[in-house]
Amino acid sequence: MKIIQISDTHISHRGGVTNENAARAVSFINELAPDFVVHSGDVAILDPDEDRDRVAAKRLLAGIEAPLRVLPGNHDVGEVGTRFTGNRPVSSDRLAAFRAHFGDDRFVEIVGDWAVIGLNSEIFESGLPEEDEQWAWIERLPEMVGDRPALLFTHKPVRAPRPELQRPAVSVGAEALPRLEELLARLDLRGYGSGHLHHYALIEREGAPVVSAPSTAFLARSSAGADLTGPGLVQLGVVEYVIDDGAVRPFFRAPVDLVENDLLQIDPLLSALAAMGVEAPAA
Repeated sequence: MKIIQISDTHISHRGGVTNENAARAVSFINELAPDFVVHSGDVAILDPDEDRDRVAAKRLLAGIEAPLRVLPGNHDVGEVGTRFTGNRPVSSDRLAAFRAHFGDDRFVEIVGDWAVIGLNSEIFESGLPEEDEQWAWIERLPEMVGDRPALLFTHKPVRAPRPELQRPAVSVGAEALPRLEELLARLDLRGYGSGHLHHYALIEREGAPVVSAPSTAFLARSSAGADLTGPGLVQLGVVEYVIDDGAVRPFFRAPVDLVENDLLQIDPLLSALAAMGVEAPAA
């Protein structure tokens, strides 16, 4: 069985290289012929209030031939706190806008003999009613999943690259982490996948692979370095999970024709920042 994770596509209604890269990735995914595809968030380029980006993303991702589920990232629904670009924290209205295009922001899908689980990492520690709903849903996961082995996907990693970075801007927050890990311990988790950090990294936790998926859109060298993201391969691509005989083997995969620009070279992103009234960071 084969599952593909695509992440951080940052698709814009203005078009441009991120859309072109996403289209190349869609074709590449179809060539790999997976059984299931997970998009682990940041579907849209920047502004969670720009519905035209969601429309463009939904249209482009519709080219994926395998069953697809999409999780929200911070650029899709906002995030906890006030540091989010343009002061757009996660809210019920932004969650509803995402759901209107991509369906539920959490899921369990049975793929073969496995359960594929997706959680919304952006609402932990938000105090929103949707957070309470998700906690109650997580508590019911054992009855939904049964004794199946499972893979877990989130936009932001469950654990930060370093303990001092365990905060909502980087990962699941430190306040939410103990409760989440206690609940997840009830499941037979055989692997974890997240995005957000714009690089590929693979470590092991209690015998299970923990994957940070690359972006397909742009590199983030000018905004985040290894001190924030931890070590990893700074290259665009997707992740292929090969599942055989109860084991999960992740592989970095990439088509040869992705255009690897830094984020400050992405004109639609700079235009989106300007539309939000935010000054672009210095290179």
